[in-house]
Amino acid sequence: MTRKPYSSLFAALALGASIGLLLPALIVGGLFIGLRESQVTEQALQREVDAKLDVLASSLPELLWNLDAVAAREVVSAIVKSPEVVRVSISDASQGVPFIESELPERRRGRTLTGERDVMRGATRIGSIQIEIDDHLSRAALQRQRLLYGATVGGQLLVSLALVLWLLNSRLFRPLRELGGFANDLAQGRFNAKLQLARHDEIGQLGGHLEHMRSALQRQFEEQLALIERLRGMAETVPGVVFQLRLAAGGEFSFAYVSEAVREYFPVGGAELGRSATPWFDCINADDRAQVREGLLASGRSLSPWQQEFRTPQPDGAERWIYGNAIPRREADGGVLWHGFLTDISRERRDALELERYRHHLEELVEARTAELAEVTQAAQSASRAKSAFLANMSHEIRTPMNAIIGLTYLAQSDAVEPEQQTRLQKVANAAEHLLSVINNVLDFSKIEAGKLLLERRPFTVDQVLDNIVNMTAQSAAAKRLRVEIDIAPELSGRTLLGDPQRIAEVLLNFAGNAVKFTERGFVRLAVRLEGPADGASLPLRFEVQDSGIGISAEAQTRLFRDFEQADSSTTRRYGGTGLGLAICRRLAELMHGRVGVDSELGQGSRFWFALAVPAVAQALPAPVVSPRLHSARERLANLARSQPLRILLAEDNAVNQEVAVALIGSAGLPVDVAADGRQAVDMVSSGHYALVLMDVQMPVMDGLDATRAIRRLPQGAELPILAMTANAFDEERQRCLEAGMDDHVAKPVVAEQLFATLHDWLSGARRTGRGPA
Repeated sequence: MTRKPYSSLFAALALGASIGLLLPALIVGGLFIGLRESQVTEQALQREVDAKLDVLASSLPELLWNLDAVAAREVVSAIVKSPEVVRVSISDASQGVPFIESELPERRRGRTLTGERDVMRGATRIGSIQIEIDDHLSRAALQRQRLLYGATVGGQLLVSLALVLWLLNSRLFRPLRELGGFANDLAQGRFNAKLQLARHDEIGQLGGHLEHMRSALQRQFEEQLALIERLRGMAETVPGVVFQLRLAAGGEFSFAYVSEAVREYFPVGGAELGRSATPWFDCINADDRAQVREGLLASGRSLSPWQQEFRTPQPDGAERWIYGNAIPRREADGGVLWHGFLTDISRERRDALELERYRHHLEELVEARTAELAEVTQAAQSASRAKSAFLANMSHEIRTPMNAIIGLTYLAQSDAVEPEQQTRLQKVANAAEHLLSVINNVLDFSKIEAGKLLLERRPFTVDQVLDNIVNMTAQSAAAKRLRVEIDIAPELSGRTLLGDPQRIAEVLLNFAGNAVKFTERGFVRLAVRLEGPADGASLPLRFEVQDSGIGISAEAQTRLFRDFEQADSSTTRRYGGTGLGLAICRRLAELMHGRVGVDSELGQGSRFWFALAVPAVAQALPAPVVSPRLHSARERLANLARSQPLRILLAEDNAVNQEVAVALIGSAGLPVDVAADGRQAVDMVSSGHYALVLMDVQMPVMDGLDATRAIRRLPQGAELPILAMTANAFDEERQRCLEAGMDDHVAKPVVAEQLFATLHDWLSGARRTGRGPA
């Protein structure tokens, strides 16, 4: 720091006081004496002139009248004796010339004061008197007075000023100099300096404060020194180089600080780098040097962290990878100061290269394994497709003869009149329905396993679901004289929900069917309630089917919902079953994010439950409009056939199914034409007039899908209702039929009433096709 020239406050105060006190006093006193005393002296001279004129005016009238020149001269001589009188002139009025005149020119040394007076004798003017007086004596006396005043006043002021300055120096300036020296010692770090001030005034208080400041500064200095030592120790022990890099406003780089570890990384020292960072830049690989400099400059411009990797050559010819990381900060002079560190990352670089080689190797292994997995996946997909094709074919091959059995049994029951024949035919129908139920369970289980079972999401009420279950189990329960009860929580009754009511009903129907099967007397109760508080817009439902039947043991309950298992083998022998029903219920519940369970004891009945959360709908479902149906579906279809001429085309290659379908439809009074394959069906539609086409899917020559597309391209086939008849129970088959241009789907085995109702809806115009040519 530049030391400024010393300037004494005491000297400045003394000079200022001297100039500020003595000079004004002298100037003011001199002016006072000069002005006032000059006036006083002038007035005194005037009085003296007047006095001399009075003397002459009183003494000369008689002398001048008598022209006594001798006496007059004596009087004038007495006046001239005064040293200030320069000239005396007495004139005679009668003669007009000076009577007596006395002049002393040597006395003229300054200004002169002239006085005149008339000489009167009585009332007559007889002459005049004129006197001149010089003021140099008066001015000399005034000058001596001024000098005396200046000496007196100046001496008194100097003595007073000297006393004041002595007091100021002894009581103020010398203690201040001691305090300044003490403060300078503190600034230099000499905390053992002593301050000799035994005073109790403000100076003493200031000295006490400085003493306290010394103690505080000494403590802080020692703490900072200890902190600096710790930081220096940490900087030296950190695995890397800790540094402060400065970029001056002129663009020069230099290190404000660099730890001693820099010598382990670069062949330069901290003192050399403190002057300039050029030796450090020279130690960087030539290919990376410009990038490092540009990276630092960019960091300095945006004040963003500097993070960069670069190489430094080693004496043995190898290269060391260095990672630099620093935070910039703008300084007051416009420069930039980075605080950061440098770390050796050569090992990490080598590890990264090694990992890269391993990665390439692993990629080769993964590609090989992926190829193997692709082959396995392709094989699995082929197996899945083969399984799906097998199930579809099995469904078609099993359900096709079942269609004949159920259809012919229905026709035989319609024609049979003897009770024994009706009973036997009913047993055949029951056995066929049981067999169809087993087949449906197997197919449903296969669809669930394959992930091809799709859930619907539509509005429903629990009242509708439970009413349907009761209707479907009422006949079998009535046969055993069992009470079927419904218990719906009030907050759920009539409330509209969103979900798949068909799958929910499937689970509950399985529970209810088992309850009726395993209960000989008593009741079957269907209940639904809230399992807990509503979570947002979802309601946690708990469906229960309780019975008073045989009950289930605790050991058997653990196996109850497993695939292909029942409670015990005796159950299978006595009641029958495949063990798939409850397994399907469990899987359906899992698909709907729900769960199933059972609470039971042997001989005490059972309670099967199904819990799931379903969203609630704000608006209630409109009440279903039930049209009055006084007759069966076949009777209504027959009445429609009698009212207008309608002809049906049946495309079916199986002779038995042809016979069943023709007989069923013919029983309602509708004429039916049969096409044995798809090509024949297309030709018959193009040449005839049909109200509806029943189209089998699997046929020779041309299948039902291609035949449908061909019919849709015909002018008369654009609006013609085409209903699929297929024994394939998979949803994909139904979707394929709709995409090909069909309007509806009738599953085989055909349920007679369902077939009649579907035909009536399409033939009566209740349902219309909206398709054009495919």
